Amino acid sequence: MHLAQKLAGYTMAEADSLRKAMGKKDREEMALQEQKFVDGAVSREIRKDKAQQVFSLMRQFADYGFPKSHAVAYAYLAFQTAYLKAHFPEHFYAAVLSNEIEDSAKVFRYTKEMRGQGIELLPPDVNESEIGFTPLVGAIRYGLAAIKGIGFASVNAIIKARTSGRFRSLSDFTERIEEGSVNKRVLEGLVYSGAFDSLKEGSQTLPSWRARVFAGIDSALARSARSRRAKALGQDDLFGSDSDLTLERLSPLPEAIAWTPSEMLAAEKKALGFYITGHPLDAHAESVSQLGAVASGELASLETGSRATIAGVVTDLQLRTTKKGDRFAIFRLEDHLGSVKCVLWPEPYSRYSVVVQDQAPVLVTGRAEIDENSATIFAEKVLDLNGAVQRKARELVIRLPKGADAAGLCDRIIGLLEQSKGECDFLVELPIEGSVVHLRAHHSLKVQGSGEIEAALREFGCEVRWTGHASAKRSAAAGSKP
Repeated sequence: MHLAQKLAGYTMAEADSLRKAMGKKDREEMALQEQKFVDGAVSREIRKDKAQQVFSLMRQFADYGFPKSHAVAYAYLAFQTAYLKAHFPEHFYAAVLSNEIEDSAKVFRYTKEMRGQGIELLPPDVNESEIGFTPLVGAIRYGLAAIKGIGFASVNAIIKARTSGRFRSLSDFTERIEEGSVNKRVLEGLVYSGAFDSLKEGSQTLPSWRARVFAGIDSALARSARSRRAKALGQDDLFGSDSDLTLERLSPLPEAIAWTPSEMLAAEKKALGFYITGHPLDAHAESVSQLGAVASGELASLETGSRATIAGVVTDLQLRTTKKGDRFAIFRLEDHLGSVKCVLWPEPYSRYSVVVQDQAPVLVTGRAEIDENSATIFAEKVLDLNGAVQRKARELVIRLPKGADAAGLCDRIIGLLEQSKGECDFLVELPIEGSVVHLRAHHSLKVQGSGEIEAALREFGCEVRWTGHASAKRSAAAGSKP
């Protein structure tokens, strides 16, 4: 561009047109530009043959120079990035996450990758977090600006206020923060995300602590407003500005009903876009293992059209209507590794609509459609994950306690199971003198598996196992009821 300006009198706009022609390898435009360049150079008392020679070099550069320069630049950048990722992974991921700070989906994707390398993602903290993600040793601290609904003005006010010391309580936080920079909605987002967890008192659980802090938001805001009004009128605080009494003693958090773990995690996801301190599936880890469910990240290895069973939490639930007026559902099923799109057509939806609720842990079985970029499960069956092991089992194995009145206990067991008839066979194991006698129920007596049945059997003192296929063992009294 400078050559065109200096030698041929091009304007900046004309020189940029030449650059575009070179970048696109536009031979017709380059032919026109050559004539313009040579004429301009000659008018500036440069020999025509010399001008043609210069333009010839420029044309050659257009053929290979641009790609080479880009290749060198990108190769150098790729080398620097790879070196940073290999030797300073915490700094690398902190920079990447900060660059995607407003896109929680991308943050979640990179979070999975870094956790695979043993790097922990710590929740946001009003005393520790910066605007973006902060690299630590073996961990990365979540950035305040990545919390949904919290703008940069609020984040800057938080960071500015804590320069005078760590926040000691919710009241201390609302007292010291700049007026108007943090409102109730921002405080709720901070609580949901766990940003006040480092202030937790004693041995309280996180669900209990977050519930109390959430319940104390209104009173903390009201107290800080009264304090500011008093200062504006020139009135000292009741104990004076230098009092050693903490704001927490003056304004203790109210008692509140503890959130359930699932409520806490749902609020966390609302604020961050994904779970960070746990996952709703954690409570069902044993069940998921027994049920043989595949993880969302493993679906890509399946053949399209194959059947798959996957456990997860229902999110982004959408209810729609066909042209015939039948309702169906589209939702995403989220597990620890990601999520997959699920479609529940009208016929199965009519049977499982009660189970398919937002944030519900479920087990989905259906046909998998796989393409290069994504997977979709066309659901045929949806079970509530609570009790799914029992309902999917084909056989219930009941072991009687040693020394029990076998006849009397069997009568009680049969009376219980007859109240919940289904398709699951059952087998009674009776320990006798160092061995076990197996008593299989008559084929007409089958049970519907459930957590309630299991709990009742355990109250009888029995051991309970649910198996995925009928046992090959032969009953000592085959064909007869126990």
